[in-house]
Amino acid sequence: MQTIKLFSQYNLDALLIKARKEIHDQIRQWPDQYFDSGQIQSHINTLKASLQLRLPNIDFRNGRQVLVQRVYPLSVFQPGRKNNSKLRVDVLTFHYPAEGQLYLLGCCPPLDVPDPVGDWYVDPLTKQLTIEYVEYEKHPKKTVAAHQLYTAELQLCYESLKNEFAMFDKELDNMIEAAVTERKMEQAEMKRMISFLK
Repeated sequence: MQTIKLFSQYNLDALLIKARKEIHDQIRQWPDQYFDSGQIQSHINTLKASLQLRLPNIDFRNGRQVLVQRVYPLSVFQPGRKNNSKLRVDVLTFHYPAEGQLYLLGCCPPLDVPDPVGDWYVDPLTKQLTIEYVEYEKHPKKTVAAHQLYTAELQLCYESLKNEFAMFDKELDNMIEAAVTERKMEQAEMKRMISFLK
């Protein structure tokens, strides 16, 4: 499992700019035969599929709750103590199935993101997102209440980000079409220059 900073790890605008630039970069690398009328649409479809941003479908209000026991150094709970001593504690976890481009959950939505209350992990192999509350044993009711408040706010962040990606995907056809048209014009200009030089 890898640690993830939900909705606060990547700049959304930078990701979208990079994707837009990728359209032009990819199309500039296409050989001339890709632009033949019989082939162009299949290459456009392949490019579009590779650039679509698919946020995993997650409902933060409906996680699977599991209580697990973990062993931590005593210094985690009592700063200043030596790490020699270990302590077994109950840790509350919530698991969310997450199929799709999991790294997109690290993008910042265009609204305020709540401070994390627990530790988030993503497991690309099991396609699962997990939050752990190490402090659960000390404050069980407070931890569950904080989780419910936190996940309600996360759901708003998720919906906002999902809307941003949907708008990008909706514009994708136009962006690709504009880049293809630009490249075709460059090719036509190049052919004119070559024929002029002959």
